Amino acid sequence: MKIYIVGAVSSGKTTLARKLSEKLNIRYQSLDEVVYIPDKSSPWGNRKRQPEERDNMFYSIIQQSMWIIEDTGRPCFVEGLKVADKIVLLEVPTRIRNHRIIKRWIKQQLGVEKCIYIPNINMLKCMLHWSKDYDLGIDKLKERISPYQGKVIVIKNDREINNFIRKCTI
Repeated sequence: MKIYIVGAVSSGKTTLARKLSEKLNIRYQSLDEVVYIPDKSSPWGNRKRQPEERDNMFYSIIQQSMWIIEDTGRPCFVEGLKVADKIVLLEVPTRIRNHRIIKRWIKQQLGVEKCIYIPNINMLKCMLHWSKDYDLGIDKLKERISPYQGKVIVIKNDREINNFIRKCTI
């Protein structure tokens, strides 16, 4: 089973990946950790890996027989869309995503939730901006997944998420 979970920032990708991983006993990977490496000297708290290193890490993941990956659907990971058995698009309403972004940011400020970046006000603004970009189609995620509609599962709410998890088997 090869599952690629995509969606906007704070749509619930990591949570779904973790739950599926536990149920199916398949390791999951957040592709943010493939793109970025912690770097305390950077104003953002991380830096981008060199494309060759990033791509090598990514291809080593998708060459495995089973995997769960999650990401916003970056163009550099389009090969994952091609080889995935299922592509899960999380279409969570904007107000819920933005509420989650703010809630997460507060938790990160308090040190309750870990992250691979520095959770400053600029990062909060970026995340809200990325959420808007998704709604406007600026990120072109839906365009990138359109060739694979036969294996795309659109999930819009918690009930659908729970049904998907319950029905998902290897």
